Amino acid sequence: MKKKYLLLLLFFAGILTGFSQDITVKGKVSDPSGNALPGVNVLIKGTKNGSSTGGDGTYSIKAPKGAILEFSFIGFDTKDVKISGPSMNIVLNEGSQTLKEVTVTGSLGIKRSKSSLGYAEQTVAGKDIEQTQRPNFINSLQGRVAGLSVVSTSGAPGASAAVTLRGVGSLSGNNSPLYIVDGLPVSNQTLNQGLLISDQPNRNQDYTNRGADINPDDIESVTVLKGPEAAALYGIEAGNGAIIITTKKGKAGVGSVEFSSNTRIEQVYRFADTQTVYQRGTNGLNSTVNTQSFGERYAPGTKLYDNVSNFFETGIAHQNNLTFTGGTEALTYRLSVADLKQTGVVPTTAYDRLNITLNGSAKIGKKFKSDANFLYSKSTNIKASKGGGSFLNSLYLWPANDDARNYLQADGVTRRRITDLSVSTEIDNPYWEVFKNPAEDRTNRMVSNIGLVYDPASWLSITGRAGWDVTAQEGFRATHPQSNAGLSTGGFIENYVSNTTNTNTNIFAQARKSFGKFSTKLIVGNAINYNYQTVNSTSGSKFLEQDFLSINITDPTTQRSQQRIIRKKVIGFYGEATVDYDKILALTLTGRKDWTSTLPYGDNDFFYPSASLAFNFANIGSLRESDWLTVGKLRASYAQVGKDASAYDILSNFQPQLTTGAGFAYGVTGANADLKPEFKKSYEIGTELKFFKNRLGLDVAVYRQETEDQIIRNLRLSYGTGFVVQSFNFGTTRVEGLEATLTAIPIQTDNFDWNMMLNFTKTDSELLSLPSTLPEYYVSDTWLYSNVRAGARVGSPLTTLTGDNYLFNNAGQPLISGANGMPLENNNWPVIGDRNPDFVIGFQNTFNYKEFSLSFLLDIRKGGDVYNGTELLLYSNGLSTRTLDRETPRVLNGIVRDGLENSATPTQNNIQVTPYYQQDYYTTNFVDADFIEKDVNWLRCRDITLSYRLPSRFFAKSTFFRSIGINFTVTDAFMVTNYTGADPAVNGLNASTGGAGGAGMDYGVLSTPRGFNFNMKFGF
Repeated sequence: MKKKYLLLLLFFAGILTGFSQDITVKGKVSDPSGNALPGVNVLIKGTKNGSSTGGDGTYSIKAPKGAILEFSFIGFDTKDVKISGPSMNIVLNEGSQTLKEVTVTGSLGIKRSKSSLGYAEQTVAGKDIEQTQRPNFINSLQGRVAGLSVVSTSGAPGASAAVTLRGVGSLSGNNSPLYIVDGLPVSNQTLNQGLLISDQPNRNQDYTNRGADINPDDIESVTVLKGPEAAALYGIEAGNGAIIITTKKGKAGVGSVEFSSNTRIEQVYRFADTQTVYQRGTNGLNSTVNTQSFGERYAPGTKLYDNVSNFFETGIAHQNNLTFTGGTEALTYRLSVADLKQTGVVPTTAYDRLNITLNGSAKIGKKFKSDANFLYSKSTNIKASKGGGSFLNSLYLWPANDDARNYLQADGVTRRRITDLSVSTEIDNPYWEVFKNPAEDRTNRMVSNIGLVYDPASWLSITGRAGWDVTAQEGFRATHPQSNAGLSTGGFIENYVSNTTNTNTNIFAQARKSFGKFSTKLIVGNAINYNYQTVNSTSGSKFLEQDFLSINITDPTTQRSQQRIIRKKVIGFYGEATVDYDKILALTLTGRKDWTSTLPYGDNDFFYPSASLAFNFANIGSLRESDWLTVGKLRASYAQVGKDASAYDILSNFQPQLTTGAGFAYGVTGANADLKPEFKKSYEIGTELKFFKNRLGLDVAVYRQETEDQIIRNLRLSYGTGFVVQSFNFGTTRVEGLEATLTAIPIQTDNFDWNMMLNFTKTDSELLSLPSTLPEYYVSDTWLYSNVRAGARVGSPLTTLTGDNYLFNNAGQPLISGANGMPLENNNWPVIGDRNPDFVIGFQNTFNYKEFSLSFLLDIRKGGDVYNGTELLLYSNGLSTRTLDRETPRVLNGIVRDGLENSATPTQNNIQVTPYYQQDYYTTNFVDADFIEKDVNWLRCRDITLSYRLPSRFFAKSTFFRSIGINFTVTDAFMVTNYTGADPAVNGLNASTGGAGGAGMDYGVLSTPRGFNFNMKFGF
């Protein structure tokens, strides 16, 4: 009997044990395109036990065999799946209404239904930015957004990047968009060299734009609001649009750790062409007292050196990222640490960056929520010069029969010379330039953002947010006493410390109410922006010790110091009202009034409104459930935005004077107490269409922007006024354009899909008016070399170049000098080129096959002119390949200027010139317009990425690894272009210059290197 009870007991125990056996199920949850879905709720159906997916879409849960797992995520259909084994990958489909109800991060960081937006916006996923592994994330946006242009100022580490949205609208001011991180503005400032005591133009030194302080791995998404319609609530600084960055956040569920390591190798591969046929000399005769190559041919067997290839190194960058995420429904966190160490392709150059980012959120009871974000960045940038006198120009000019690597004499200290000329007339050796004339910047930055949301009622919320963006930047540049630029001063050193504090507060109330088919939303708020910057700089010359860099070893009588203090405050009150009828018609009205400290009291407040309308015809009647038309929207908007002056434009400043015994006198900049705000008016119409459940999409926008009463800085004055420059309300400009984005999923199966996106941008501008006494406006920084500068005239685009051109007779024939047969020049600064392209296309393709992904991005440009100043430098020094025909006699086609040039019988030129014996043909009788390369086209492969993620089944039994991913990316892989120089996508200045800047001006600028990136990412 006991045996029977024992057997029965064992039988039931076995059954209970069988039912209670749990297994660990792991897998990945993704959308139909293969994109990982973080934050998906994974619940054992019928219980409260569950988990959620991590940032990489993977999950792990213990559940009984045969149980049903419920996968749910906002915007996707819930899916129930019976456990079939320890590894299950899940694909969630978007809900039918979700396909229509996409949300985006808009103004004030508020999530908005895309169907209600009456203006254009575009979002780039953080993973697309992260995969490129570019240290400056801004460079990864080029080609991914219609209407957005990014031009890096150099191929060196830490180079700044200039960004414009919808072209250039301001003649002298800032054309960059506003940057927003998690709801509050942050600085993307590039240090202006004019603030230092040397007061130099922004040509020879570059300073990293502060947007590069952001770690690309911390970015969840970037939403680009393209015009003032989209950014009306952000006020003055958003007149050029806004770039809204949402950082990654913690997710409720099982905590996770992620580690990634990236190695990047860079190689510069595009250079200017130089001739190696003729050696140094003058008018066909060799000379050791000349640096120009107008001598005889090199003798057969002469050893020639490839100084350009020998000079450049392989750049290497290593970046490691460690991330911790986790939390509960009430509290989440994300902590990331990233360390980047990069050496450049130019000897001595380097860029190091440390990032620490902490995000947290908390639910406090039922009515309060809070979040806090903290970003710390520390960077060091060791730089080389650019532009005139740079290592690059010296490298191109160095004679091919001399090994540039031997730049020191036998004593290892003194500069080696290659001519019998005086030291001051000999060019610096490029190695001497980078090793003996150093420059370095060091930056510490802290950005903090604290938000609190109070929901007193289901229809009302009040949000308060405060942020501090504090940057401490210091650096120096030095010129060795033996360098050309240091001979007259006995050496020169300049130190600076720039401290910037930007404080932003924003508080707004948001009310939502529905009345039948009408839904309404009202926002009212207040924003305060306070910017405070101090720049302390010192300089000294006459080094007492040549090879020790310090201000303390300069002659005390040469030491100078200066402090600049820049303060600006803007207080704004704003409101927004939205009425939506049945998700068919949405009307949004905004208004904002600002008070600014930079305009005269009484004229320093101004109001500007905006209105937008969205008509979603795909939500009418039977179209609402249509299978072929997913989204159909027409939109229209109008906006005004005001813009104030720069700090202290309305007040004259004093400067200390040595001649008055420590007294003061006015500076060169005059005050204008009558300045008033400039206003931009913007009009936009567009449409958004999506078909076959988002398999095919088209977004088109047409816009026009007009700016009146532009505040133009640094207009020249008569010296009789006692000043040199002053700011005025002069000029009217217009910018108009067309943007289109085509998206498609041509192939979509269970294991394979192909996603493509094509962006098209066409932008035109025109200067409508200037004072009659001002025929041309130009930014002086852009006068880089010879007589070419970024100047604009009434009736011409804002992106034109002005300079010396041929002098023509009334019939349009070039005029020739009867004295020497050389061309005559028009020195009145006519328009000789336009840098604006005819159109730009960005073409992105992504192919996903199971766990593999291959993507590439092409950047295509048609038209637009480029000033090849480097070629002009080589030409006038006899090193351009254009000068190889110098021994061929020629007669220039044209009309002799002899008084008959405009008659019926002009004199045809017949004077023969042989440049081999008349080198002034190249050195002084060139025409600058010949070095404007017209209609430059390019097809550039911005990046190619191949990635592989190990299937989740590999980790079914692992208690340590959750995921492993591998990426290989090539950036700037190749370029096909008709440009004869090194790189047409250049900027001859740094990104701090206003107006049209130095884009399309190639002079002493290092081309963008090709980068090879290998990345591994581990999830734990």
